Amino acid sequence: MKLKKQKSIVVKTKSKTNQKETAAQKLDKYVSEFDQIYKLIDLDGKDVAIIPSYQGLKTSYQKKSVKLKKKMQNDTKLQNGIVGLKNMGNTCYINSTIQLLSNLQPLCDYFQDTFQLKEINRQNPLSTKGRCVVALANLLKSIWQLDAQKLTPAGIPVIIPEEFLKIVQHCSGIFGQKNQEDAQEFLMYLLDKIHEDLNRVKYPPPEIDIKEYECVQDVVELEKIAAQSWGEYLMRGKSVIIDLMQGQIKNSLYCNECKFEQFRFEPLMYLSLPIPDRQNVKLIDCIREYLKDEELSQDNQWFCEKCDKKVDSKKKIDLWKLPTILLIHLKRFKYTDKGYVKSDQPVQFPIDTLNLSNELPKLQKEKPLYELLGVVQHSGTINKGHYYTFSRSRDFKWYLFNDKQVKEVNVKDINSENTYLLMYGKSTIPLVKRQTLSYPDNWPHVYQ
Repeated sequence: MKLKKQKSIVVKTKSKTNQKETAAQKLDKYVSEFDQIYKLIDLDGKDVAIIPSYQGLKTSYQKKSVKLKKKMQNDTKLQNGIVGLKNMGNTCYINSTIQLLSNLQPLCDYFQDTFQLKEINRQNPLSTKGRCVVALANLLKSIWQLDAQKLTPAGIPVIIPEEFLKIVQHCSGIFGQKNQEDAQEFLMYLLDKIHEDLNRVKYPPPEIDIKEYECVQDVVELEKIAAQSWGEYLMRGKSVIIDLMQGQIKNSLYCNECKFEQFRFEPLMYLSLPIPDRQNVKLIDCIREYLKDEELSQDNQWFCEKCDKKVDSKKKIDLWKLPTILLIHLKRFKYTDKGYVKSDQPVQFPIDTLNLSNELPKLQKEKPLYELLGVVQHSGTINKGHYYTFSRSRDFKWYLFNDKQVKEVNVKDINSENTYLLMYGKSTIPLVKRQTLSYPDNWPHVYQ
């Protein structure tokens, strides 16, 4: 394999007669040159609407015949993304996250084939001025175009993600600093910045108060309220992340004395699930534990407007709409009297079909059937641990991505006690429709 030379940004150092630059000043210079090279500064001062480059995003998660799967497994073009990433010093949490997203087909296709600079929202104060999204797009293109700088002894191409790390370090002030960090926290940070960089609402209003409702039992009426809440949410933000990865929950409070109910619909980015402390735990058990009523009493009592006092109450979360890409976080790190400890409780998870029909109301546009796409695992302890990823690539084969190490694996051999993050794709939707206020028919709701 011929290795391609990656375009690099060279920051000139000061002469010996000048005072030495600090690391922060060097990083600022690097980012300033990054903005110029990728012409991000050319986007400033242009008060034009942000027009997305797609109406919908195709997915490859529909059930395939055995014959078609074998054909895809033998297609060498689909194996280009089998690339390692160099660990730049405690960056395994970043590498594992990137390998998870690299094998997320509709998002990766968007960045390789569709994404345009004019979609960046530089005016959004919550954005990174397009830096995170451009750095990620560059890295994903390098992975899938085999723009590698090294080969391992086994012949695996390796990419040095220096540009991406520097941009993340500059934008976050936390990640990429060679400290041990949490993969789930980094994944949520990165997805949030992609969303804000690509927010199609050019001047997002301040946080919109979520409306609360009282005592509605009719499912059709609830669906209409849910749709109205979704529309209000889209007034604040619309992006490829919302299109692919956001759903909706119903958050309710019930008074134990007068039975008064207050509820609201909220966006859902991922499920953060408790792990029941018993034998033979399955993923669906964790989901149902998350959906159980939570008793609020003593210091946690709720003020009931009808009773005009604090009362014992119940808090209830209901799944209402689930996204095309479902992210699941298992709460393995718990706080105890001795500080944070890690749970190694095995959690069995389905590979071919995760059926969540019984966990949702009946009004759904498509069945909530999911197939496993990727797993991020954590080995070791809370103070000395390591992250790595198992992902299903486009050739329908499963691979272990462990920094520079990449090898094909049998998905059934993945152990369940180290599983930390799971990524599922909905297998009943061939086209993810762009979410916009102009076309409520594209919303996931049956009634608008």
